[in-house]
Amino acid sequence: MKDCIPAQLDELVYATVRGADGTSFLQGQLSSDLRLLDDMRAQISSYNSAKGRMLAVLHLMRRDDAIVLELHRDIAAPTCKRLRMFVLRAKVTIEEDGGLCAFGLIGADAAARLAALGLPVPDAPLDCTHDAPRGITIVRRLGALARYSIHGTSEALAPLLAAVGPLQDYTHWRRADIEAGVPTVYPATADHFIPQTANLDRLGGIGFDKGCYTGQEIIARVHYLGQVKRRLFVARMQGSPPAPGSEVRSADGASVGEIVDAVVDAEGAGSLASLVLQLGHANDALRLADGRTVHLVGPAAPPDAV
Repeated sequence: MKDCIPAQLDELVYATVRGADGTSFLQGQLSSDLRLLDDMRAQISSYNSAKGRMLAVLHLMRRDDAIVLELHRDIAAPTCKRLRMFVLRAKVTIEEDGGLCAFGLIGADAAARLAALGLPVPDAPLDCTHDAPRGITIVRRLGALARYSIHGTSEALAPLLAAVGPLQDYTHWRRADIEAGVPTVYPATADHFIPQTANLDRLGGIGFDKGCYTGQEIIARVHYLGQVKRRLFVARMQGSPPAPGSEVRSADGASVGEIVDAVVDAEGAGSLASLVLQLGHANDALRLADGRTVHLVGPAAPPDAV
């Protein structure tokens, strides 16, 4: 099984939300429709400011009596702290460390590797399967490339990790997210992007008929008035990866976009990046602030991404 990369997911944190009001509480906080979240289906979602801009991108799944929130480590603590501020009298508890961890499998042979581990293989992106006796949950991730995250306690995952062998760096997972058009919010980009500009609508991360949630008024207005003037693109450039939040400029020096994420390009020298870009500049000559040329390789997350 040469075409399968076992990857660390050590930059991700798994918070848990429990309580009788857990679903209704998150329904009023996150952009996705929690009524559609069940044991067999995960979600991508966003947590937004009152201005309708993303403070975090989350993946959600159900395990037993909990809703699990997968967050990047750099924004997990402030996100959980902010969520707790709005619990008030709701019967909800939010634990930043929910006792879960995970690893990833990436590549054409990833499904075969799962089967060899005796684990059930989810079919479609965001489908979930479970090995209840071992306490394992498997999620097929977004994107055309076969990619799975395997979740459980450290004790439950230990025999699987022994069989899989050494895990490779999280950069492989990060690169796969960029290629799949899955955005990540970092502290440098928190409160910068309306979810549609990062293609959350095309990934199934916004429920437009779910009712009110934080930032909903602005997000809905952009949707119903057809005013999405920026979108997520994938690009390549020479040199080291630019930091999230780096400006993308047009030939005349105007700021027309912003780097969402970037990693070393697997195809050779240079970097692969996702960026939010003004649609009117998609055919222009683009540069970073340091003068490096930005070569768009395509829009991210086409409408049939899910």
